[in-house]
Amino acid sequence: MTKIALVDPALARLAPRFAERLPPDVEVVAVRDFGDEELARVAAGATVFVNARRPIDAATLALAPQLRLIQAIGVGIDSVDRDAVAAAGVALAYNPGVNSSGAAEHTIMLMLALIKRLPTSERVTRAGRFAPGEIIAEGIDDLADATVGIVGMGHIGRAVAERLAPFGSTVVYHARRDDADIEARVGARRLPLPELLRVSNIVTLHVPLTAETHHLLGADELAAMPRGSWLVNAGRGGLVDEAALRAAVLDGHLAGAALDVVESENTGTNPFADVPNILVTPHVGGGSRNSMAGTVERSTANIRRLLAGEPLRDQVLP
Repeated sequence: MTKIALVDPALARLAPRFAERLPPDVEVVAVRDFGDEELARVAAGATVFVNARRPIDAATLALAPQLRLIQAIGVGIDSVDRDAVAAAGVALAYNPGVNSSGAAEHTIMLMLALIKRLPTSERVTRAGRFAPGEIIAEGIDDLADATVGIVGMGHIGRAVAERLAPFGSTVVYHARRDDADIEARVGARRLPLPELLRVSNIVTLHVPLTAETHHLLGADELAAMPRGSWLVNAGRGGLVDEAALRAAVLDGHLAGAALDVVESENTGTNPFADVPNILVTPHVGGGSRNSMAGTVERSTANIRRLLAGEPLRDQVLP
Protein backbone atom coordinates (compact mmCIF):
# COMPACT_ATOMS: atom_id res chain seq x y z
CA MET A 1 0.00 0.00 0.00
CA THR A 2 1.26 3.48 -0.90
CA LYS A 3 1.78 5.68 2.16
CA ILE A 4 1.32 9.46 2.22
CA ALA A 5 2.73 11.16 5.34
CA LEU A 6 1.53 14.58 6.50
CA VAL A 7 4.65 15.61 8.41
CA ASP A 8 3.47 18.89 9.97
CA PRO A 9 1.00 18.50 12.89
CA ALA A 10 -0.99 21.47 11.59
CA LEU A 11 -2.05 19.25 8.69
CA ALA A 12 -3.37 16.37 10.79
CA ARG A 13 -7.00 17.47 10.54
CA LEU A 14 -6.70 17.41 6.75
CA ALA A 15 -5.87 13.70 6.64
CA PRO A 16 -9.46 12.55 5.89
CA ARG A 17 -9.74 15.10 3.08
CA PHE A 18 -6.50 13.87 1.54
CA ALA A 19 -7.66 10.25 1.86
CA GLU A 20 -11.00 10.82 0.13
CA ARG A 21 -9.26 12.36 -2.89
CA LEU A 22 -6.71 9.56 -3.33
CA PRO A 23 -7.12 5.95 -4.53
CA PRO A 24 -8.40 3.43 -1.96
CA ASP A 25 -5.04 1.63 -1.83
CA VAL A 26 -3.33 4.81 -0.53
CA GLU A 27 -2.83 5.17 3.23
CA VAL A 28 -2.73 8.71 4.66
CA VAL A 29 -1.04 9.17 8.03
CA ALA A 30 -0.18 12.32 9.98
CA VAL A 31 2.14 13.33 12.79
CA ARG A 32 0.57 14.54 16.02
CA ASP A 33 3.52 16.73 17.02
CA PHE A 34 7.00 17.77 15.89
CA GLY A 35 8.75 15.08 17.94
CA ASP A 36 11.35 12.77 16.41
CA GLU A 37 9.46 9.63 17.45
CA GLU A 38 6.31 10.83 15.71
CA LEU A 39 8.23 11.59 12.54
CA ALA A 40 9.89 8.17 12.56
CA ARG A 41 6.47 6.54 13.02
CA VAL A 42 4.85 8.14 9.99
CA ALA A 43 7.91 8.45 7.74
CA ALA A 44 8.75 4.74 7.58
CA GLY A 45 7.66 3.41 4.20
CA ALA A 46 6.29 6.75 3.00
CA THR A 47 6.21 7.55 -0.71
CA VAL A 48 5.18 11.20 -0.26
CA PHE A 49 5.72 13.81 2.45
CA VAL A 50 3.18 16.62 2.57
CA ASN A 51 4.77 19.49 4.45
CA ALA A 52 4.19 23.02 5.71
CA ARG A 53 6.84 24.08 8.24
CA ARG A 54 8.83 21.00 9.27
CA PRO A 55 12.58 21.22 8.58
CA ILE A 56 13.50 18.43 6.16
CA ASP A 57 17.17 17.52 5.86
CA ALA A 58 19.27 14.49 5.05
CA ALA A 59 18.52 12.88 8.42
CA THR A 60 14.78 13.28 7.82
CA LEU A 61 15.05 11.79 4.35
CA ALA A 62 16.98 8.81 5.73
CA LEU A 63 13.83 7.84 7.65
CA ALA A 64 11.96 7.35 4.37
CA PRO A 65 14.15 5.55 1.83
CA GLN A 66 11.15 4.97 -0.46
CA LEU A 67 10.28 8.67 -0.60
CA ARG A 68 9.62 10.01 -4.10
CA LEU A 69 7.98 13.40 -3.53
CA ILE A 70 7.86 16.23 -1.00
CA GLN A 71 4.70 18.23 -1.66
CA ALA A 72 4.61 21.65 0.04
CA ILE A 73 1.07 22.80 0.81
CA GLY A 74 1.78 26.41 -0.12
CA VAL A 75 4.57 28.50 -1.58
CA GLY A 76 7.03 28.19 1.32
CA ILE A 77 9.86 25.69 0.84
CA ASP A 78 12.49 27.42 2.99
CA SER A 79 12.36 24.66 5.61
CA VAL A 80 13.54 22.08 3.06
CA ASP A 81 17.24 21.39 2.47
CA ARG A 82 17.13 21.43 -1.31
CA ASP A 83 20.65 20.05 -1.70
CA ALA A 84 19.77 17.05 0.48
CA VAL A 85 16.53 16.49 -1.44
CA ALA A 86 18.33 16.67 -4.78
CA ALA A 87 21.02 14.27 -3.56
CA ALA A 88 18.34 11.79 -2.48
CA GLY A 89 16.68 11.95 -5.90
CA VAL A 90 13.38 13.12 -4.40
CA ALA A 91 11.05 15.49 -6.26
CA LEU A 92 9.94 18.74 -4.61
CA ALA A 93 6.76 20.59 -5.61
CA TYR A 94 4.74 23.47 -4.18
CA ASN A 95 1.46 25.35 -4.65
CA PRO A 96 2.18 28.98 -5.59
CA GLY A 97 -0.75 31.36 -5.20
CA VAL A 98 -3.04 28.82 -3.57
CA ASN A 99 -3.51 30.89 -0.40
CA SER A 100 -2.97 34.40 -1.75
CA SER A 101 -6.49 35.66 -0.99
CA GLY A 102 -6.53 34.36 2.57
CA ALA A 103 -3.00 35.56 3.30
CA ALA A 104 -3.70 38.99 1.83
CA GLU A 105 -6.89 39.42 3.85
CA HIS A 106 -5.07 38.34 7.00
CA THR A 107 -2.38 40.92 6.25
CA ILE A 108 -4.97 43.69 5.92
CA MET A 109 -6.57 42.53 9.18
CA LEU A 110 -3.20 42.73 10.95
CA MET A 111 -2.66 46.24 9.62
CA LEU A 112 -6.07 47.39 10.82
CA ALA A 113 -5.71 45.67 14.19
CA LEU A 114 -2.42 47.50 14.71
CA ILE A 115 -3.28 51.00 13.59
CA LYS A 116 -6.75 50.93 15.21
CA ARG A 117 -5.28 49.70 18.54
CA LEU A 118 -7.56 46.64 18.58
CA PRO A 119 -5.46 44.59 21.05
CA THR A 120 -5.44 47.45 23.56
CA SER A 121 -9.14 48.16 23.15
CA GLU A 122 -10.07 44.51 23.54
CA ARG A 123 -7.79 44.07 26.56
CA VAL A 124 -9.05 47.06 28.55
CA THR A 125 -12.74 46.45 27.82
CA ARG A 126 -12.38 42.77 28.73
CA ALA A 127 -10.95 43.97 32.04
CA GLY A 128 -14.12 46.02 32.59
CA ARG A 129 -12.82 49.48 31.69
CA PHE A 130 -14.03 51.84 28.98
CA ALA A 131 -11.18 54.25 28.38
CA PRO A 132 -11.56 55.78 24.91
CA GLY A 133 -9.51 58.87 25.74
CA GLU A 134 -6.62 56.78 26.96
CA ILE A 135 -6.58 54.66 23.80
CA ILE A 136 -7.05 57.57 21.43
CA ALA A 137 -4.15 59.34 23.14
CA GLU A 138 -1.89 56.44 22.15
CA GLY A 139 -2.63 57.29 18.52
CA ILE A 140 -5.07 55.65 16.12
CA ASP A 141 -4.15 55.77 12.44
CA ASP A 142 -6.06 55.33 9.19
CA LEU A 143 -5.19 53.37 6.07
CA ALA A 144 -6.69 56.23 4.06
CA ASP A 145 -3.70 58.51 4.59
CA ALA A 146 -1.04 55.81 5.04
CA THR A 147 1.86 55.04 2.76
CA VAL A 148 2.14 51.26 2.74
CA GLY A 149 5.41 49.69 1.61
CA ILE A 150 5.02 46.17 0.23
CA VAL A 151 8.28 44.22 0.16
CA GLY A 152 7.80 41.52 -2.46
CA MET A 153 5.28 41.63 -5.31
CA GLY A 154 4.40 38.00 -5.89
CA HIS A 155 0.91 36.51 -5.67
CA ILE A 156 0.34 37.67 -2.09
CA GLY A 157 2.02 41.06 -2.44
CA ARG A 158 -0.18 41.85 -5.45
CA ALA A 159 -3.29 40.70 -3.61
CA VAL A 160 -2.42 42.99 -0.68
CA ALA A 161 -1.91 45.94 -3.04
CA GLU A 162 -5.29 45.30 -4.67
CA ARG A 163 -7.04 45.23 -1.30
CA LEU A 164 -5.38 48.44 -0.14
CA ALA A 165 -6.62 50.42 -3.13
CA PRO A 166 -10.23 50.92 -1.87
CA PHE A 167 -8.89 52.27 1.43
CA GLY A 168 -7.09 55.07 -0.42
CA SER A 169 -3.60 54.11 0.74
CA THR A 170 -0.54 55.20 -1.17
CA VAL A 171 1.22 51.99 -2.22
CA VAL A 172 4.95 51.66 -2.84
CA TYR A 173 6.73 48.38 -3.37
CA HIS A 174 10.15 46.77 -3.58
CA ALA A 175 10.70 43.88 -5.98
CA ARG A 176 13.32 42.57 -8.36
CA ARG A 177 11.46 43.95 -11.37
CA ASP A 178 8.72 46.41 -12.25
CA ASP A 179 5.12 45.21 -12.07
CA ALA A 180 3.46 47.33 -14.74
CA ASP A 181 0.04 45.75 -14.11
CA ILE A 182 -0.13 46.59 -10.40
CA GLU A 183 1.31 50.05 -11.08
CA ALA A 184 -1.47 50.73 -13.58
CA ARG A 185 -4.27 49.30 -11.44
CA VAL A 186 -3.47 50.77 -8.02
CA GLY A 187 -0.92 53.48 -8.78
CA ALA A 188 1.89 51.66 -6.95
CA ARG A 189 5.48 52.87 -7.33
CA ARG A 190 8.55 50.65 -7.25
CA LEU A 191 11.30 51.88 -4.91
CA PRO A 192 14.66 50.63 -3.66
CA LEU A 193 14.29 49.06 -0.23
CA PRO A 194 16.06 51.88 1.70
CA GLU A 195 13.74 54.50 0.18
CA LEU A 196 10.65 52.35 0.75
CA LEU A 197 11.54 52.02 4.43
CA ARG A 198 12.13 55.76 4.73
CA VAL A 199 8.75 56.83 3.30
CA SER A 200 6.37 54.10 4.56
CA ASN A 201 4.10 54.40 7.60
CA ILE A 202 3.41 50.68 7.33
CA VAL A 203 5.81 48.07 5.93
CA THR A 204 4.55 44.59 5.08
CA LEU A 205 6.78 41.66 4.07
CA HIS A 206 5.90 39.16 1.33
CA VAL A 207 9.17 37.68 0.07
CA PRO A 208 10.39 34.08 0.41
CA LEU A 209 12.96 33.28 3.07
CA THR A 210 16.34 32.61 1.46
CA ALA A 211 19.95 33.16 2.44
CA GLU A 212 19.65 36.56 0.76
CA THR A 213 16.51 37.63 2.63
CA HIS A 214 17.34 36.19 6.06
CA HIS A 215 17.06 39.10 8.54
CA LEU A 216 16.23 41.40 5.66
CA LEU A 217 15.08 43.85 8.31
CA GLY A 218 17.62 44.27 11.09
CA ALA A 219 18.43 47.09 13.47
CA ASP A 220 19.61 49.49 10.74
CA GLU A 221 16.61 48.87 8.50
CA LEU A 222 14.11 49.26 11.36
CA ALA A 223 15.84 52.47 12.44
CA ALA A 224 15.41 53.79 8.89
CA MET A 225 11.61 53.54 9.18
CA PRO A 226 9.78 56.68 10.36
CA ARG A 227 9.32 57.00 14.10
CA GLY A 228 5.85 55.78 15.02
CA SER A 229 5.53 53.50 11.99
CA TRP A 230 4.26 49.92 11.91
CA LEU A 231 5.64 46.59 10.70
CA VAL A 232 3.60 43.62 9.45
CA ASN A 233 5.16 40.26 8.65
CA ALA A 234 2.96 37.51 7.24
CA GLY A 235 5.79 36.03 5.17
CA ARG A 236 8.41 34.12 7.13
CA GLY A 237 9.73 34.75 10.63
CA GLY A 238 13.36 34.74 9.55
CA LEU A 239 12.86 37.87 7.44
CA VAL A 240 13.10 39.98 10.61
CA ASP A 241 15.78 40.11 13.29
CA GLU A 242 13.54 39.49 16.31
CA ALA A 243 15.96 41.01 18.84
CA ALA A 244 16.15 44.19 16.76
CA LEU A 245 12.36 44.30 16.40
CA ARG A 246 11.88 43.91 20.15
CA ALA A 247 14.28 46.79 20.79
CA ALA A 248 12.67 49.03 18.16
CA VAL A 249 9.20 48.57 19.65
CA LEU A 250 10.23 48.81 23.30
CA ASP A 251 12.14 52.05 22.77
CA GLY A 252 9.15 53.54 20.92
CA HIS A 253 10.76 53.95 17.51
CA LEU A 254 8.15 51.62 16.04
CA ALA A 255 4.59 52.06 17.26
CA GLY A 256 4.08 48.33 16.99
CA ALA A 257 4.28 45.21 14.86
CA ALA A 258 1.94 42.42 13.81
CA LEU A 259 3.39 39.02 12.96
CA ASP A 260 1.74 35.90 11.60
CA VAL A 261 5.15 34.20 11.63
CA VAL A 262 8.08 33.94 14.04
CA GLU A 263 11.52 32.42 13.67
CA SER A 264 10.98 29.32 15.84
CA GLU A 265 7.40 28.24 15.29
CA ASN A 266 7.98 24.58 16.12
CA THR A 267 8.35 25.46 19.81
CA GLY A 268 4.73 26.56 19.90
CA THR A 269 5.50 29.70 21.92
CA ASN A 270 5.13 33.43 21.32
CA PRO A 271 8.53 35.14 21.77
CA PHE A 272 6.80 38.52 22.13
CA ALA A 273 4.17 37.57 24.70
CA ASP A 274 5.63 40.18 27.06
CA VAL A 275 5.51 43.03 24.51
CA PRO A 276 1.95 44.44 24.32
CA ASN A 277 2.57 46.36 21.08
CA ILE A 278 3.64 43.27 19.15
CA LEU A 279 0.62 41.27 18.01
CA VAL A 280 1.29 37.63 17.06
CA THR A 281 -1.03 35.21 15.30
CA PRO A 282 0.00 31.54 14.88
CA HIS A 283 0.76 31.33 11.13
CA VAL A 284 -2.88 31.12 10.11
CA GLY A 285 -2.84 33.70 7.31
CA GLY A 286 -3.16 31.09 4.57
CA GLY A 287 -5.53 28.88 6.54
CA SER A 288 -8.92 30.04 5.30
CA ARG A 289 -11.46 27.42 4.24
CA ASN A 290 -11.00 28.36 0.58
CA SER A 291 -7.22 28.23 0.86
CA MET A 292 -7.29 24.82 2.53
CA ALA A 293 -9.68 23.45 -0.08
CA GLY A 294 -7.33 24.61 -2.82
CA THR A 295 -4.31 23.21 -0.99
CA VAL A 296 -5.86 19.76 -0.62
CA GLU A 297 -7.11 19.67 -4.20
CA ARG A 298 -3.83 20.76 -5.78
CA SER A 299 -1.67 18.60 -3.52
CA THR A 300 -3.71 15.45 -4.05
CA ALA A 301 -3.85 16.11 -7.80
CA ASN A 302 -0.05 16.16 -7.85
CA ILE A 303 0.13 12.98 -5.79
CA ARG A 304 -2.22 11.27 -8.24
CA ARG A 305 0.04 12.41 -11.09
CA LEU A 306 3.05 10.92 -9.32
CA LEU A 307 1.29 7.59 -8.81
CA ALA A 308 0.18 7.54 -12.45
CA GLY A 309 3.66 8.34 -13.73
CA GLU A 310 2.54 11.70 -15.13
CA PRO A 311 4.53 14.98 -15.01
CA LEU A 312 4.13 16.94 -11.78
CA ARG A 313 2.80 20.48 -11.64
CA ASP A 314 4.78 23.32 -9.99
CA GLN A 315 7.83 21.13 -9.57
CA VAL A 316 10.89 22.80 -8.02
CA LEU A 317 13.25 19.79 -7.98
CA PRO A 318 14.77 18.03 -9.75
